[in-house]
This record gives sequence, C-alpha cells and structure tokens, in this order.
Amino acid sequence: MRRLAAALPALVLLASGPSAAETSVDPITWLQRAAASARQATYSGTIMHVQGERSSTSRITHLVVAGIEHEKIESLDGPRREVVRRGNEMQCFFPDAKTVRIDRRVTARFFPSLFTGPVDAIAEGYHLKLGAVERVAGLDCQWIHLDPKDALRYAQRLCAEVGSGLLLRATTLNARNQILEQYGFIDVRLGGDVSKRDLRSTFQAQSKDWRRDEQPSVEQAAGATGWAVAQAPPGFRVVGEMQRAMPNRPAPVTQLVLSDGFASMSVFIEPVTAPPPVNEAASQSGERRGGPRLTEAISQEGTLSVYARPAGEHLITVLGEVPPAAAQQVGRSVGRPAAR
Repeated sequence: MRRLAAALPALVLLASGPSAAETSVDPITWLQRAAASARQATYSGTIMHVQGERSSTSRITHLVVAGIEHEKIESLDGPRREVVRRGNEMQCFFPDAKTVRIDRRVTARFFPSLFTGPVDAIAEGYHLKLGAVERVAGLDCQWIHLDPKDALRYAQRLCAEVGSGLLLRATTLNARNQILEQYGFIDVRLGGDVSKRDLRSTFQAQSKDWRRDEQPSVEQAAGATGWAVAQAPPGFRVVGEMQRAMPNRPAPVTQLVLSDGFASMSVFIEPVTAPPPVNEAASQSGERRGGPRLTEAISQEGTLSVYARPAGEHLITVLGEVPPAAAQQVGRSVGRPAAR
C-alpha cells in the first residue's frame, strides 16, 4: 500500500503531461492547428526576434471579435513603433518620425502567424516530420521539422503548444544547418480577458497631426495585370495580384505574390523612364559598379533576398525570405505571356 501511495505522485505527473495520442498526430495536422490558432485564438505575450547579431523584443496582443482579427504589436526596445491591425488593414505608427503608415497586410508576417498560403501545399516543397516535445515559455511544445526538398527554400523548425497549437518558437536554417533567424515567446498568455481597448494604439490621439503615408492597393483577377511568372520554384504559386501605389513612384506598381504555404516572394514590376541606377543593389558578383548599365543585381541580408533586372521599359524586383537562387529564378522568368 505504501508503495502504491509513493507511486501516485509520479503517476499524476505523467498523466498531466502530453499523451502519446496528443503528440503523434501527423505534421500537416500540427501545421494546420498552428495556422488556425494564430488566426483564431486569444493570446498575448513578449516575443524575442534574433537575426545574426541583432535582437529585438516586442509585445503582441491578439483577439478575434465577430470573426475579425484584431492585433497590436509594440516594440519594447530600439526605435518606438507600433502596429495595429484589424483584419488585413494595418496602421503602423512611427512616433519618432511623427508618421502613420496605412497599408494592407499582403506578405507581411508577424510571429506567430507565419503561414503565407494553404498549409496543405507545404508538403510539396518540404519533407515534414515531428521532433521532440519540449518546454518553451513554461508550456509543452511539439517541434515540427520542415526540411526543403530543393535549394530554393530554407529549412524551418517550428514548435507548437500542445494544447492550442499556437507557435511558441520558430527557427530558420540555411543549407549548412546554421541559424539565420529565430522568433520565440519569452512569456505568453493563452486566452484570458482581452478587450478591444487593449488593442488601441498608444499614439491614437497624438497621431492626428502626424504625416499620413497611405499606400492603397487594388486587387486584380489572376492574369489581369498582363504579367506572369513562367518558372516558379516547385510548390510556389501566385496567390495574389494587385496594382499598388508606392512612395516616390509616379505610376502604380504591379505586385505578384507567390507562396509555397510558408515562404513567400513578392514580384514588383514598375515602369521606368530612365535606366535604373546599379548602386541600389549588389551585382551578381557581389561588386558595386558605377554607371547606369544594370543587367542583373542580387543581394541578401539574413533570410531576405532581393533580385532586380530591367525588362524593356520596366524594372522587375523580387523580394522574399528565400535563398537568392529562388528570387533569381523567379525574377528571370517574369514576363508578359504571348497572347493566344
């Protein structure tokens, strides 16, 4: 009897942890839970972002009201900034510059909402498997491994909270298994009382006299802009097409958005009246050359790759959190399909 009594605390502890059934679901189901939880759950917490030698922390509060997402992200170090989102409408407050930028969320990803397209499509570009269950921010967390099937996307390590599926940590790795970028909750609260008042901008009242930078966009039907990507990497598909106003651009810019379910790229096509200066980006060889004769330029910082080339009277620019080869492949294949 004494042996049974001594064993009870251990049995209770085991019973309270994640069961085999809870953690043996296939990886796609875990990813679907993570994507849904980021959109639908109520949560708040402190997030750390690390890229190279730089790190920053921010505070996130997320709530769904009548089926519409409300979110507020506040920087806790460095320059003051704040993002307030209602659905896909974003207001970005920059108090030091006394500026409010108004835009739609198209490709912007804010941890833990990292998925950029249909989750089912992820398996086309990645080998998926489950890793260990660990503790993150005091909660049990299931690791999910996304290993690329080619050299045109990065490996991802995602950790989803066992109960809700919310991502608590995310790590991006290069081909040498080196960490390029990390996001993670330092502390997190799931559920609880969150009101819409908690999601109002700290700068709402004082920003009335600030400069307003609006970048309106108009959604277009597939193929309506006349531009297309002929050779997207396997698994990448165009998930958005629009015309949008851009700062210091006299004419609207065409934007095509590609996604493999997790990674994304944006293609910008803008008319130019003069040859674009090459010194805005590194050349393919990595050198900076003077003069206006730009044939192709590519650069990388952290996970972000930028590719640019002229195409007649247009400049094509590709930005994406993908290896440079992926941005280059897309940029080289952008064109106007021949009329049938």
